[in-house]
Amino acid sequence: MASAGLRANRNFLLLWSGHAFSKLGFHGVRIAYPLLVLTLTDSPAAAGWVGFAIAAPSLIFQIPAGIVADYGDRIRILVRCQLVGLAATGLVASAIYARLPGLVVIAVAAAFVEGCVSVFVDVSELAAVRDVVAPEHRPAAFSFLEAEQPIASLFGRAAGAAVYGVARWLPFVANAVSYLVCLITLMLIRQVSGTPSAADRPTRHSTARSIADGLRTVWSDRFLRASTAMIAASNAVIQVVLLLIMVELAGSGYSAWIIGLVLGSAGLGGILGAAGATRLIARFPIRLVYRAALWVWTALLVPIALSTNPFVFAACWAGIGGIGVVSNVALTVYRVEVIPEQILGRAVAAMGLFWNAAVALGALGAGYLLSTLGIMVTRWAALAAMLALAICAGTSIVAHRSATPAPVSAR
Repeated sequence: MASAGLRANRNFLLLWSGHAFSKLGFHGVRIAYPLLVLTLTDSPAAAGWVGFAIAAPSLIFQIPAGIVADYGDRIRILVRCQLVGLAATGLVASAIYARLPGLVVIAVAAAFVEGCVSVFVDVSELAAVRDVVAPEHRPAAFSFLEAEQPIASLFGRAAGAAVYGVARWLPFVANAVSYLVCLITLMLIRQVSGTPSAADRPTRHSTARSIADGLRTVWSDRFLRASTAMIAASNAVIQVVLLLIMVELAGSGYSAWIIGLVLGSAGLGGILGAAGATRLIARFPIRLVYRAALWVWTALLVPIALSTNPFVFAACWAGIGGIGVVSNVALTVYRVEVIPEQILGRAVAAMGLFWNAAVALGALGAGYLLSTLGIMVTRWAALAAMLALAICAGTSIVAHRSATPAPVSAR
């Protein structure tokens, strides 16, 4: 199995384990930042600003992160990112412990810096995986990569909230430790032969041209173009469903920890999805996997539309998370197969810009939908939108097979 080959790949294990540990700390402070500001100001609006500060870099720096990943030594970029993140979270921990004035401003600024670090790390890590992993092992490697997010979401958020109750500065110290662990693993990685040499790197003279190259690469491939648009649309729908579940459970009188468990079930589903993704990709064409994912999502939205039971919500939300990971692994394999090495970072960043914009707009639109249409209509509107995407996937270029690369063997 390809996973057995990965276990013998020292560079990949160091890269993945370090980044996974760093993500645990980051997701812990993603909970701690708004909790801290809410405690200091008793203002949900202020807590919203710190949440926005963490998320805003994903809209602002996707393209620059792609350019940096294509131009530079990916491992060195990751090391520098860990140092910057360590400085930011260390500043917050010190400010809390010393009770410095202007703590809210410090927290918002540090949250923004950590959000920036996350964007640059995610793009560079994808390119670094391509550097250190042989083509036949990449589907398994991307399954490991996709597992980072649900693991960090499931355990990092729970741990961040728990240790914040012990001491306000503790989640930030734990995050600093996670940055240090990642730094150590990155420094232990041996020289990566896949890192682009000076002759292979694009010239720096035209940033606008670099951005255009990434966008052009995505637009020139029909499946990349269609799937990017459909991922953006499905991301918006999922954000509507997420807020719908929160509002439904809160309105039914369920406690916050039950709501947290229901929404955290997506992390458990994502872990299970990552475990089976490689086998599915090895057996079925990538386009078929993606089309099937849209239909399974549609089916899982039916019980959500019909029920108010938190156990039903948890089961369906776990399924949505698991299928999402399988879909992401399949699409990542396709992108790495068809996008040239020297432009991979910029192309992925261009697609990520659309996906993250859809998440932000979906979250914003969900509130207006629920306020104007109500819970019942919003349930069926979300289901109808996902059904339309599934039908579209069967009739659009997503179903076209001529340009699909053969599935990569898991052996």
